[in-house]
Amino acid sequence: MTKETNLSIATRLVAANPDKALALSEIMAVLGVTRSNAFVYFTKATKGVAKPVAGAAKAVKASKPAKESIQGTSDARKAQKLKEIDAFLASASSAKGNPFAALSA
Repeated sequence: MTKETNLSIATRLVAANPDKALALSEIMAVLGVTRSNAFVYFTKATKGVAKPVAGAAKAVKASKPAKESIQGTSDARKAQKLKEIDAFLASASSAKGNPFAALSA
C-alpha cells in the first residue's frame, strides 16, 4: 500500500474545486498547512490540472517562418552581397579597416 502524497491530495482538491479561494481553504483544512504552504501546493497542483473553458477552442500557436538560408537565396541576391563585400574591401584600404589589405596584389 502506497501513501498518498500531499501534492496528489492537493491536485485532487484543485480538480474538485474550480474556485481558487475554496481550493486554498480546502488544502489548508485537509493537509493542515499554512496559507502560504497551501498556495505553494495550489500552484504546483494547477500545473497538473487542465482547466476547461466552456465554448472556447484551443488556440493554435502560429509557427515562425523559416529563415532563408544561403542555399535558398537567389543568384541575384548572392551577387548583390558579393558586390557589397567587394565595395567595402575596396574602400577600406588601410590595414586597420581591411584585414585583407596586405593580401591584395
